[in-house]
Amino acid sequence: MTDNKNDLINEFHHYCYLYKNLSDNTCASYIYDLRHFKKFLEKERDNQTMDKFTTEDVKAYIGSEKRKECSSKTNRRLISCLRAFIKFCHGKNIREDNPMIAVPEPKVELKLPEYLTEQEIERLLNVFDLHDPTELRDKTMIDLMYSSGLRVSEIINLKMEDIILDPGLVRVVGKGGKERLVPFASSTAEYLRKYHDQVRTKLPYVKDAEYFFISRKFTKMTRQAFWYRIKYYAEKANITKNIHPHTIRHSFATHLLNHGAELRSVQELLGHESINTTQIYTHIANEDLKEIYDESFPRAKKNDD
Repeated sequence: MTDNKNDLINEFHHYCYLYKNLSDNTCASYIYDLRHFKKFLEKERDNQTMDKFTTEDVKAYIGSEKRKECSSKTNRRLISCLRAFIKFCHGKNIREDNPMIAVPEPKVELKLPEYLTEQEIERLLNVFDLHDPTELRDKTMIDLMYSSGLRVSEIINLKMEDIILDPGLVRVVGKGGKERLVPFASSTAEYLRKYHDQVRTKLPYVKDAEYFFISRKFTKMTRQAFWYRIKYYAEKANITKNIHPHTIRHSFATHLLNHGAELRSVQELLGHESINTTQIYTHIANEDLKEIYDESFPRAKKNDD
C-alpha cells in the first residue's frame, strides 16, 4: 500500500490536472496545501501517513492554522483539497473510509472590500498631467472605471466598436461571455474622445489595432501594467490605502448605494451573476451612513452634561 511519500501527492497532482480538469493555479494550491498538511502529520501527529490520516488529524491541523491567523478561505480550500484527495484514494483503493465527513466547513468571514471615499476619488482623478499622452490615457481608463464600475479585464479588452460616445454606453463582455451595456458619465465621454483624437489615432503603429487602450509598446494594455499605473497615481495623490484596479470598482458600487441606487440596479451594472455578490456593498454603505449619522445627528453624540 502506498504511504505518505511524495509520489502519492504527485499522483494526486496528475489526477487533479488530467481527470478533475482543475486550473493550474488550483492544482498548485492543492499540492501546496497537501505538502504542508503532510509536514504537520509528520511533525505533530506522530508521523501519521497521508493514506491513514483521521478526522482528528484534520481538525488539529485546522486549529493550528487558526492560531497562525490563517483565513477561513484558506482553510476552506484545504478542506476542499482533502476531500478531493480522499476521492482520489478511494479510486486507487488506498482507503475505504472518509475522515472528511465529520469535518465541518469553516464559517465564511465577511471581509469588506477596500474602497476610496468620494474625496479620495476626486484627489486621484485630479493628479494627471493631461498634456502627457500616457497620463491622458491613464486618466481616461481610471475615469471610465469609476464612471462605469468595469473590471480591469473588461477595460483592457474594450475594442473600438464597444464604445458608444453618444448616448454614453460601453458594450462589455464580462465573466462567462455575458454581454451587457453599461452607461458612463458625459464627463467621461469627453476624456474618451480626447484620448481617441489626441493619442489613439496618432499612434504610428498598433499591433493590436482593434483594442481601444494601447500601451507604450503599441500593444493592448495588460492587467499588470494598469495595476502599476494605478499604484503610481495613488501615491501621487497621497492615498495611503492599498489601492488596486478593483478598488475603483468597489468605490463605484459603494458610492452608488450611498446615493440611493437600488441594489438590483447596481448588480446589473457590475455584471454580477448573483445579487448575494453585490450585497456586500450594502455593508460598506451602511457603515458610511452610520458614520454620517454619528457625525450629524445631535442625539447620536454622547451627552457630557
